[in-house]
Formats: sequence, C-alpha cells, structure tokens
Amino acid sequence: MKLFLNTFLCAFMLILVSLGSVSAQNLSLSAPLNFLPSASTDKAIDITNFKGRYFVTWKETGATGLIHVCYLGKRYDTQFSQHDATVATEMSASAPVLRVTDKHIYTFWIGVDGFLKYIINNSDTTFNTSTVNTVTFAGMPKLKLGVTATTIGGKVMIASHADNKNDMVFALLDEDENGVFKPAVLETVADKRSSDYPFIVTLSDNRARICYTNDDGMFYADYNPGDKTWTKRVAVEKSKTKVAPAVYHAFNTTRLFYMWKGYKKDNFIYYASEHEQNQPVNGYKLPDYFKTPYPVSICNVDAKKFIMAFVGEDQKLYLSYFTNYNPASWMEDTLFPEKGNLTLKDIVIPGAHDAGMSALNGTGGIHGSSINPCNTLTQKLNIGKQLNAGIRMFDLRVGAFKNAIYTKHSSSDCMADAMGGGYGEQFKDILDSVKTFLNRHKKEFIIITLSHFCPQEAPADHLADTIFSVLGKDMIYNNQSRNIGDIKLNDLAGKVIISFEQYANREKLIDSNSMADKAKTFLNFRRAYAATNQINKLLATEELFFTSMKDGTNKNDLVRLDWQLTQSSDEAALICNDFEDEKVSPVVNGIMLLTNVVKKNQSIIDLAQFGNKYLPSKINSWVTSGIINKNNKPNILYVDVAGTWITDYCIELNGTPLYN
Repeated sequence: MKLFLNTFLCAFMLILVSLGSVSAQNLSLSAPLNFLPSASTDKAIDITNFKGRYFVTWKETGATGLIHVCYLGKRYDTQFSQHDATVATEMSASAPVLRVTDKHIYTFWIGVDGFLKYIINNSDTTFNTSTVNTVTFAGMPKLKLGVTATTIGGKVMIASHADNKNDMVFALLDEDENGVFKPAVLETVADKRSSDYPFIVTLSDNRARICYTNDDGMFYADYNPGDKTWTKRVAVEKSKTKVAPAVYHAFNTTRLFYMWKGYKKDNFIYYASEHEQNQPVNGYKLPDYFKTPYPVSICNVDAKKFIMAFVGEDQKLYLSYFTNYNPASWMEDTLFPEKGNLTLKDIVIPGAHDAGMSALNGTGGIHGSSINPCNTLTQKLNIGKQLNAGIRMFDLRVGAFKNAIYTKHSSSDCMADAMGGGYGEQFKDILDSVKTFLNRHKKEFIIITLSHFCPQEAPADHLADTIFSVLGKDMIYNNQSRNIGDIKLNDLAGKVIISFEQYANREKLIDSNSMADKAKTFLNFRRAYAATNQINKLLATEELFFTSMKDGTNKNDLVRLDWQLTQSSDEAALICNDFEDEKVSPVVNGIMLLTNVVKKNQSIIDLAQFGNKYLPSKINSWVTSGIINKNNKPNILYVDVAGTWITDYCIELNGTPLYN
C-alpha cells in the first residue's frame, strides 16, 4: 500500500507533513489518519513498538473474527510497510493486545473457548502465526470481554474480566527460554468490580496499576506483587464510561494518561493526565474528529511524542500523533532559558520555501493562462498557520497584483516573458500575521528573507517602508552592525529578522543576505540547490554539499538544507492543465490530461510530499556516518509543504549531541 504523507514510522512523519496540528490543553495533536484503509474491526485495536519497529493488531468484524497482526515499519522508514498476517484459523469475540518483553513481542487474545491464547514473534518484523499457544491456568477458568498486559519485575502481568458479571482477574506469567509461558495462577482482584475488562500499566518493579469502570465512574487501584496486596480504589474525577478506560505512561516519564470514550452514546474521547502519585481531577475532550465506541491505544515514540490508535465510528483504523509541546511556542518550550546564550549557528530551525504560496489568488503575465495550482503552490498552510505549526524562517518573493503586494511564484525574477506569475498571499496579511503572532508569543523569533526582486513590480525601498510601517522598530531586530554569528538567542526573543537579498536599509532595520561560499553580508546562506525532480540526485547533491563543508563555515554563515524536488519543464507546462481553462479548448485539455497520466507528471506538492519523507532518515544517516558534524550541521531545514512534522524533527535534532 502506498501512503502519501505523514510523520513516522513513515506513516506518522507523513501525517504531519500534510496536516496541521491542534492543541488540547497542553498537548499538540494531528488530525487522525486512516492508515490501513482495507482493515476494519468492531473492537479496540492495539499498537506498540518492538526494537523501534511498529506493530498493530485487531480482530475482524463480527460476533467472532480472525486475529490480525500487522508490521508497519520503523520510525524513519522512507516507505510505509503493511505486512499483515492472520493467526491461523483462530477466532475471537474480543480485542487482541500486544505486549513487549526484553526478548519477545506477543499478541494475546481470548479464544472462543474463553482461554487466553497468544503467538510469539519469530523475527523483529514477523510472528509465528501458525503456532498458537494457550496459557495454562489452574482449573482453566474462562475469560471474557478483553485482556491487557504489562511487564513487571521480569514477568508479564495480564488483566482481564472473569466469566461472570463483575469480577476482574489477573495473573503473573513467566517465560521459558523459548518465550513460552509456564503454567500460572489466575487470581481475582479483591473487593473491586468492573463492567468491562481493566487496563493495566506498570509503575515500578513492585507496583502495577489497573484502571476500570463501573456504574459509579472510573477508578484505579495499585497492586504490589511482593506482598500480593491491592490498594483502595481511587476515582478518576469527573469521568464516566461504559467501556474499558485506557491508562498508559506517555513521554517516557512518570506521567500517566487516562483516556476513555464518553458515557453511553457519547463517543467523544476524553483524557486526564497526572503524575503517578497524584489523583487526576480534570478530564479534557479531544477535538470532535476523535470519536470511537471502543477503548483507545497509546504507543510511546520518545520523551516528547506518542501515537494514539483507535477505531472510528466507521470501524476503520486511525492514528494520531501527540506531542507534549505547543508548536506555536516551541522555542520558548525547548530553547529558553537553557540555550538562550547560544546563537542561530548552534541550533536548527524549520524554514518554508516560497512560504506565501499556499493559495493561488491570481495570475499575470503573458503566460498567465498556463499558471495553475500544481505548478505554482509550494505550501499547504498559509503563513499564519505555518507560524502556529512552528515554522520560523520564511522565504518570500513578492510582486504587484491588483494594486497591492502579493507573494509571487514565477519562472524567473524579472524577464519580460515572466512578468507576473502566480500570486499567493497578500503581503500585508502576512505582516499582520507576524505581528499578531509575536505579540502573543514573546519568546519566539522569526527570520523573513525577501529575494528574486523585480523592481518594476515591487521596489525594495517600497517593501522596506511597508514592513517598517506594519512591524515597527520594536519588533524588527536591530543588529547594530553585528553579523549573525554574534547574536544570542536571548537577543532575538520576540523579534523578527528582516533580510533582503543583496539590499540593506539601515533606517528601516533591513539587513542584507546572500547565497555564496563566502560573503560580507549580515547573513549568508550556505546551501546547494539540486534543481531536480529525482530524489537520488537531490540526495547526492546534498551529500556532496555537506562533505564540502566538513571543516567548518564562516561566522556569518547559516547552513540551509534546501530540500526541494523541482518540476521538469514538461511537468511545469502540463501538470494540472486538465483543469479546464476557458481559453483552452476541451480537446487540448484532454490531450494534456492524457499526457499527464502517461508521463506521470507531478505537482510541486506531490514532489514535496514524496521527497520530504526522506529528509529525517537521510540526515540521521549522514550524522551517523560523519558526513554531517558539528562544523557543518544545518541551521535551517528549508522545505516545501512545511508543517509541524519539520518542527518536530528540528526539536529532536536540537536535543541531540550534534547541537549540544
């Protein structure tokens, strides 16, 4: 299956390339993605990772259904995997669950006979689906509704519901050398009753917690395997549900997330978050597109990210990506105050190429009729949304259209046959968005560069006056004759650096930038532009670029990774002309459409969405091999289709030894 965009585990990185994010209290989350379109279920799904490889499991719809387990791939795979397998002819009426130990990953489920069954992996990416094992309990009691599992003290602890109305049961399982579980004792959770199966999570080697529901609300209790005692139940305040409430660690901390669907016909998803030792007292509703009749599943990615998997009301499988920072304030959250004395040369920030081209609001010039969204648009989010998604460097090219200044995308800067082009966002709207954003976020800072000038359309002096009149001297950074390598991040907080290509206006606080191996401008971008629609050529160009700088850069250099795949002349001329133009006959349109299909021409957005998934994996490999080092590390990751996905990756890089 080919999956376009966002991320991670390629799927998750790709989700965020194409989607913005919203916030629910202190979480940032992506809109849900149906990641396995052919799969459906009428019970919960479970997702986990084993040695950095991601798996999901579910049962088919129906009173009973086959058990599926699917390998999805690694976090930074450049291709989404879908290795789906069914478990022999085994059927279940309840949801299966995954559990990882030091050596193995297991899939557990309750068989139609009520016994606990499981399969074991036979590699890092596959299960032995032909050998079904049964856990032997004394007296072979039956289970129902569902099962969850955790690891504690070197053992697997399972929790389930007894084959009666209210009792919850649990057991501690020992593995033998082959990963097969030894006979065990199934015990009842004393003095506690639940209408559904409980969720279980490990707190320490001698403490596990179950979360469960009954008609009075949601509760949790802790178990000590050493003295075999349960604590009194504690309520999860202001919460009520009819189905099993999930409890998970998130962000690799002692913080717990309790997540549940609403009561009875309320299928919205709610969550409460608190440290292990504290009672959660407030529940928050996720946005309206998170709806499920079933329990949800969480899978940790790292200290700042987790994935939530759930089954929609349409019985399809969905993923969403959660972070514990707000992209709109990521600099404040991750750079200040600890890194305030560093400079831009010491960190990496996300940048947007042709940043104002998220919409086509007009065309001009003698080739205006051939300009369309597919050969003009480079972004999916406007500047305001890019700011909230964490983008902090904006490349703008502008021109005059309908007596106003707009962003512009054309084949060349100012040639007679390229006058005009495609016009995107209005420049005044962009400046207003920047001003509003910085007034709200006093620790964030922004770099705006203007280039590809055409004086006949938009003279630099006029642009400088416009910028200064909107942003003012208090918001525009005044470098006081320093270069970029001397400026501390603390000095930039709440400011915007305005830089024009080979132009400066000291009175209006406009500095100059260049793109050269060496220059005397305030800011020089060291970059290599591949000018290709072939990913292998892009990779080769960037690898050679970093290799050429392995011994270091100049003080006023910022290293910019230009990660764009460029349309060929055929693609630029033909793509999207299947959209009928009143000046072009239907016959010509039909020929163009057919040519697009045969030659597989791609839009700029298509090319970006394909190429962007390679960026994290290639940078990671170049860092590992030493091609990228502390001397030549990128300071700006400059992309089309910029969004929270690139912000997230920059935050990750800033936390690595390369940037510390």
